Amino acid sequence: MTDPVLNALANVRDVATASSLLAPGFLWRSDAPYPGDEAPEGLSPWPPATVLDLRDSREFRGDHPFADDAAIHAVPVLADAAFEPAQMMRSLADLYRGMITGASADALVRVVKAVAGEPGPVLVHCTAGKDRTGVSVALTLALVGVSREEIVADYVATAANMRGVMARSRHDWSGEMPELPDGLDLEALMKEMLDAPAAAIEAVLDAWDQAGGAEPWFLAHGGNATDVAALKGRLLG
Repeated sequence: MTDPVLNALANVRDVATASSLLAPGFLWRSDAPYPGDEAPEGLSPWPPATVLDLRDSREFRGDHPFADDAAIHAVPVLADAAFEPAQMMRSLADLYRGMITGASADALVRVVKAVAGEPGPVLVHCTAGKDRTGVSVALTLALVGVSREEIVADYVATAANMRGVMARSRHDWSGEMPELPDGLDLEALMKEMLDAPAAAIEAVLDAWDQAGGAEPWFLAHGGNATDVAALKGRLLG
């Protein structure tokens, strides 16, 4: 197995690959870009016009690498709590269910509104492009009518890229480790960090189903029908 390439995004793709319903070239997802990264093959123009950065403030240093070329929108989905003990003790399914409540739910609605209304192409990313990005993209896809099976498959596809994501994260790591909570099963945590299990994103899809669907959930958390119509107008082929 070859070593991951450190100067290229490890988990980047056009979201349109998730379904034949979607038009290519407008919505992209990725892990965190670093200064000096090569432009990913097949995504043009690069950098994109709009970037939605879902990371918390403690996850990066300095300006966004695309700050001079793109409109950067910081939407910290976990509100500076990504490394809090309460978050680290949760399973992925529990973490994701938590993202669709309270302030995190408000942030997800902001992501969708930006995808619907900001100039494209739009890049959505967090650090790995798996958890916050995964839930945000799942919501976006569900709102435009992509099937459950296709949403799950798009999420699961990230698992194959996690070795490269972790190599890039170690390469950029400042050396400061967050305090680990007592009782944390570090082996189990690392296993989940390196995986994208279908059950995790299915937990969110189940929660939206229980709310009557993704659109009723979206409308109940500050979205509106105009946002959904604009989203469909942009993403559907």
